Amino acid sequence: MAQVGKRGGNSSRPIEGGRTARPHKDARVPGRGPVVTASTEALTSKLEPRKGPVKVQLNTWVLASTEARLKWLVANQKFTVTSVVDVALQELLDRYNVPSADPDGQIREQ
Repeated sequence: MAQVGKRGGNSSRPIEGGRTARPHKDARVPGRGPVVTASTEALTSKLEPRKGPVKVQLNTWVLASTEARLKWLVANQKFTVTSVVDVALQELLDRYNVPSADPDGQIREQ
C-alpha cells in the first residue's frame, strides 16, 4: 500500500484522492478565535443575509447557440444569468396559463 503523506510540523496533510493540502496561513490556532483583519470585517459586512425571494438551484442543458446568445446578453446588457432565465421562464409559464406560486413555492390550485 502506498503512503499518501506524513503528519508533522508544517508538512502537508493528505486529502481525498491522494492530493495534499497545506494548512491555510490564517488557520485557527487551538485556544484562539479566528484571525480578524480589516478585510475580514469588510467581507463580513458584505455577507449579511439578504432579504428577498427564496431561490432554488436549477440545473439544465441548453444548446451551445443558446448559451452563446445568453452570454452575449449578460455581457452587453448587464443582466445576470439568473434574472434572464427567471424572466424567460415566467413568460413561458404565463403563456401556458400555469398557476402562480406563493413566495414559498407552493401552487394553490384554483
